[in-house]
Amino acid sequence: MKKNISKFDIIIQARIGSTRLPGKILKTYKNLTPLKILIKRLQNCKNIKNIIICTTKDPNDFKVVNFCKKEKLPYFRGSKQNVLSRYYNTAKKFNSKYIIRITSDCPLVDYRIINNMIIEFQKKKPDYYANTYPLPTKYPDGMDIEIFNFKTLEFTNRNAYLPSEREHVTPYMFKIKKFKVLKKNLHIDLSDYRFCIDYKEDFNLFKKLIDYFQNKIYNVSMFELVKYVKNNPKFIDYQKKIKRNEGWTRALEKDEKYK
Repeated sequence: MKKNISKFDIIIQARIGSTRLPGKILKTYKNLTPLKILIKRLQNCKNIKNIIICTTKDPNDFKVVNFCKKEKLPYFRGSKQNVLSRYYNTAKKFNSKYIIRITSDCPLVDYRIINNMIIEFQKKKPDYYANTYPLPTKYPDGMDIEIFNFKTLEFTNRNAYLPSEREHVTPYMFKIKKFKVLKKNLHIDLSDYRFCIDYKEDFNLFKKLIDYFQNKIYNVSMFELVKYVKNNPKFIDYQKKIKRNEGWTRALEKDEKYK
């Protein structure tokens, strides 16, 4: 008898607004955008039901909607400020039972890691499984993957109240010690590297990666990316000045008035 394999929905947070690099996810280089590359890479994932875009009702995000229509991608528009409610309502609309959370500023996230994590999730059945949270992590910035079930998301949306929990979706899941939480570890420390896009310099590196890997950009692995920047250290000098997850600091400052 064939074993029933659960299907997962990948839900990607995507919006045009960004204080550090406005429009970054649809910024074009050689007719490619970070969001388009991300989608094509994620199509290599196994046991996926849908790849869904979770965007906002902000008028600027009509650009994201137009992208979705052109690429024939399902999407949902929700609150700009309350990201957790937007994410929850996206999952609810598409009846997502198992969810893989990816953010659109991580266009080079490695689908091989996702596939491996899907297998582990099915075996060990946690409520929440991630490779970078809670910090610290050995993974590069930009390889962030979180997997959880809808019940975990529903409970979180109902009970999380701190600004950091509403803005960043998942902190409540691994903070409250109610859920079965697992973390995927890496045998070597690659946390000094970053392949996400938050700054102009990140996008410049992204362009260099496109130039070097060309069509392989859709399949290049995390280790190949690390090897390339190790061989070209001048391309990542700027990263020494950047603190990982800088957005968290501002959100935690907002939390203070609730304590």
